[in-house]
Amino acid sequence: MHALYLVIIILMMTGLVTLINNSTNNITATNGSDLMYSKDTKPYGISFSEWMGKWWQWHVSLQNKVNEQNPSNLSLIHPREAYSSEKCAWDQDNKNVWFLPDGRSLGPSEFTNPEKRKCTVTHDKALLVQIYGGGCDYSKGLTTDKDLEDCVNIGLDTVTFAAKVDGVEVMSSINRNDILPNPYLYNITFTDNNLYDAPVGTYRAAANGYFLFLKPLSIGNHTIEFNEAYLKPGFEGQPSPENRLSNVVYDINVK
Repeated sequence: MHALYLVIIILMMTGLVTLINNSTNNITATNGSDLMYSKDTKPYGISFSEWMGKWWQWHVSLQNKVNEQNPSNLSLIHPREAYSSEKCAWDQDNKNVWFLPDGRSLGPSEFTNPEKRKCTVTHDKALLVQIYGGGCDYSKGLTTDKDLEDCVNIGLDTVTFAAKVDGVEVMSSINRNDILPNPYLYNITFTDNNLYDAPVGTYRAAANGYFLFLKPLSIGNHTIEFNEAYLKPGFEGQPSPENRLSNVVYDINVK
């Protein structure tokens, strides 16, 4: 039964990967440098890799708290897991960059219907979002920088992904080697009610992944789309908790 289950999952995932690939084949790629920062640049005087760490610090700083008086009220839940347009403005205090929540993990049957999100941003800020990646730290029992780097690199060579801006492809797994930065080692701080239930404190950490880092967009409405599909079989063919599927469409209003 375990082997049969794995075959079914792999077939489903193969179809999803094909869907992602087909969605990019009919798109005319644009010069990414016109719209986005490359991994070798230093936006606002800070390395691309360091910005990954800043995105992760912002990501884990957002609250994820059940409303005890009304558990069905999702207003205090992390925006990745329960998005609303109001949450897009949470903790956007960086003067140069607006951080976007990444995609919620979906089941295979949900993947073909993208999660639609609305967000209003200011015209003078760049936009940064993780398409697929990892953040690991010593709170999870890791003890060396090598452990951290191995942890954040999981899936980076096999995940399938694509991203578009206003209908035009700007990055995909086809050219993954050109857009993957080096792991970034830093210190991350967890506070109460964080998404990962990590103990409060500051820990040695690493971040790496495929990030869409857009230069400030022109005033008006824009669309940002991205999806990812990563499958890692678990013990005896059971699904692994490291599987990741997401599909997001942002309707961005730049003011």
